[in-house]
Amino acid sequence: MTPRRRWAWLRLRLRLRSPCLTLFLLVLLLVADTTGVLRVGLLCAWLHECGHVMAFCLLERRIPRLEVSLAGICLSMRGVTLPPGRMLLLAASGPAVNLLLAAGAMVWMPFGGYSYFGLWFTATNLLVGGTNLLPLPGLDGGQMMAALRQWLSACRR
Repeated sequence: MTPRRRWAWLRLRLRLRSPCLTLFLLVLLLVADTTGVLRVGLLCAWLHECGHVMAFCLLERRIPRLEVSLAGICLSMRGVTLPPGRMLLLAASGPAVNLLLAAGAMVWMPFGGYSYFGLWFTATNLLVGGTNLLPLPGLDGGQMMAALRQWLSACRR
């Protein structure tokens, strides 16, 4: 097997919805972001989705598609149905990455020194991870609640 074919499965599929408008607004916001808060927020959102991608790769042995739109970044599950236990793991992986990174930053900062970036990184990871745990449709918490309901109904049978 050639090295090129061996790593072919690592190609991440990325889809931009309304690419011109999305990229225009993203560039406009990044230019206007003098404090760097938006950049840290985008980094934390990207790390959150990387948690989902890693979990999907481990559970399904293939690369998922990510969709970037004005609403944010999300993992596309078109055509893929998972059992409730796997869906629960997949939904929990994103917030788990954010919460682990926030905990790691809080442990590291007393030794490595407090910084503006470190504090924003910690706070933004807590915000992204905590918000996604809310049991609302479209968020990871809603997916986790639906998977738990399916799992419990399957156990009752």
